[in-house]
Amino acid sequence: MKVRFFTEEHKGAQNPSYFSDPDINVFHEWQKASGNNIKKIALAPERNGVESFVKQVRKEDVVVSLGHSSATLQQATAAVEAGADVFVHAYNGMSGLNHREPGMVGALLTLPNVYAELICDGYHVHPKAAELVVQSLGYDRVALITDCMMAGGMPEGDYILGEFPVVVKDGTARMQEGNLAGSILQLKEGVKNVVDWNIATPQQAITMGSLLPAISSNIDDVCGKIKKDRAADFIVLNPDMTLAATYLDGQERYRA
Repeated sequence: MKVRFFTEEHKGAQNPSYFSDPDINVFHEWQKASGNNIKKIALAPERNGVESFVKQVRKEDVVVSLGHSSATLQQATAAVEAGADVFVHAYNGMSGLNHREPGMVGALLTLPNVYAELICDGYHVHPKAAELVVQSLGYDRVALITDCMMAGGMPEGDYILGEFPVVVKDGTARMQEGNLAGSILQLKEGVKNVVDWNIATPQQAITMGSLLPAISSNIDDVCGKIKKDRAADFIVLNPDMTLAATYLDGQERYRA
């Protein structure tokens, strides 16, 4: 769940007028309204009250991820020590690596036992930057994601993301001022890209795009792999990592 506990400098395609410090009472209201279905929440480590908030929601078995943040290495480390262990879409929406202040990127590259999410569409992250994350953390600590907005799979044109108009063109979704606004990436393409970029083997890439997102969200007890008594929803890829077939509820719904 990406909510309002972020900071303005790295706001992304979100309205900063809604931003605030973490509030456990507000979170409990959201959790109640959701029917206790919030499993993961993101915040910026430099907001006031982060450490106590993280400790409390972790007691409630909610994963805490870090993103949309200008945090220093020290601030990010404090949040991780409190219980946060996922970095939202690495490199994007966070303080970058600097030799004098390693920032959020420095934290995700060096802290132990954390997961990093990667948007591997070739626009959000350069292939070599993606390779650095995988080399630093290991493929078993990197979750491929899309951050895909409503225009995924749709024609180029004008769309809305939240309150903001977005233009989809040339493989990206952008705000009117040119900033990226989520993506239009299909996850299978991100999986294919990390193989084509020689970052991972097909088996590693598929794991990064299926099991690792489930593990990092603490829902791998119900999804993330093909297993007896789990939802029979999966895709079949050709040797070149293109889509061969799609299955839902154990039934073939698409064949290339």
